[in-house]
Amino acid sequence: MKKGSFINMLGACILPPIVGVGICWGIIQLLKNHEMFRVDAVTPPMATVSKVRQGKLSEKSAEIRAALPLDAAFDPVRPLPVPPNAEKAALRRAAEDAKMKPVVPTKPSNGDSGVATARKSGKPAPAIAFKMPVWRPILDPIEDHWTRLMPRTEALPQAYQAVINDDAAHLAKIIAMGISPNEMTLGGDTPLCAAVRMGRADCVYVLALSGVNLNQTAHEKQPPIAIASLRRNVPVLQALLDFGVDPNTRFNTPIQKQVIDRCTIKDLRNAMESDRGVTPMICCAARGDVEGAVTLMRAGGKPGMGTTRYHRYPINFAATQGYLFLMRVLLGRDPESEPDTLVTVDLSSQRAWVTKQGRIINHTMVSTGREGYGTPAGRYVITDKHTSHVSTLYHVAMPWFMRLNCGAIGLHSGYVTGQPASHGCIRLPYDKAKQFFGQVRVGDEVEIVY
Repeated sequence: MKKGSFINMLGACILPPIVGVGICWGIIQLLKNHEMFRVDAVTPPMATVSKVRQGKLSEKSAEIRAALPLDAAFDPVRPLPVPPNAEKAALRRAAEDAKMKPVVPTKPSNGDSGVATARKSGKPAPAIAFKMPVWRPILDPIEDHWTRLMPRTEALPQAYQAVINDDAAHLAKIIAMGISPNEMTLGGDTPLCAAVRMGRADCVYVLALSGVNLNQTAHEKQPPIAIASLRRNVPVLQALLDFGVDPNTRFNTPIQKQVIDRCTIKDLRNAMESDRGVTPMICCAARGDVEGAVTLMRAGGKPGMGTTRYHRYPINFAATQGYLFLMRVLLGRDPESEPDTLVTVDLSSQRAWVTKQGRIINHTMVSTGREGYGTPAGRYVITDKHTSHVSTLYHVAMPWFMRLNCGAIGLHSGYVTGQPASHGCIRLPYDKAKQFFGQVRVGDEVEIVY
């Protein structure tokens, strides 16, 4: 074969593939370098995203947590202080917990991605801005959230809500953190009055220790101890007295209708409406609250302190309701003791006798109320004694007078026939009246039977 022919054949077989490969390589390079097809100008490579998620953010997690006040992270009162670079810290925390949503690039407001502008100016393309997730601190553990959440209390002061929930520990905590225990509701109620009204004794102690005014009125316009005396709750009453509240504090006049309407004792309601100077002791006496009255007396409450208009005393209210045991307590008898002396009057036999510790020590003939002035049967307490007394109704002398239940009748010396003859009192012969007078004490009981 000729040499020229061999070279021609070799060129025809080898040269076209080489030229074709070169042309293809050149086209690929041209396309790669053209900005129109640069993917990395719009979206960061996956390797970069993986590095952000797994590398730098994880390295900073310990630093972020150290900067946060973790003890206050579940503070139910106020949000956490925002640390420096809060948005970056939020993104890192979200990424670390695998809760970060897919990152979506935001476009400039004019619709230009910034790439075209960079291409025209010859400057590097700007970094794409990403939306940062909003970080909000957790205010309370979920279990505490549900235990403390109450319907329609969003606008109530935090101390007031703690009182409603009867959570004295939480109340103490938030007061220590700076929440005011004096903040009132929109209706003018205070945490202290709410605690007194609802019987939250522990909350009353916490509020008292925080220094609140223990005499500040709420929407009832009455001092807290007055509100407490209208409810049978000795621990609340004791809490107020332990911190120096005057047990003889009087109700403010006039007393609002809403307070009067909640009182079920007619005698006390009338005093609230027409009298003045009602005291906590009077309220306890009218309601038969023996424990409340004893608590007030031990703190310095005065049973001899009555209203200022009609001069009615606690024992008068107790007598109206027939509370014998309470009457004895108000008269100074030991509430832990039982009476050992009893006077019995038999209307049918017109006789009376004194029993001491179950044994009759004296007896006599008597004259009780005649027809139209009958002596009412029942159980009574000797509320006062007078060696010389003159009836205010009949203007006659009644020596050795022993009054029953603060009323108009009693035992005294008088003319005795052995038949009903008086205007309701029990007449005794003079000598027997004097003996009976010396054998009984104020607070002893008298039983009138048929």
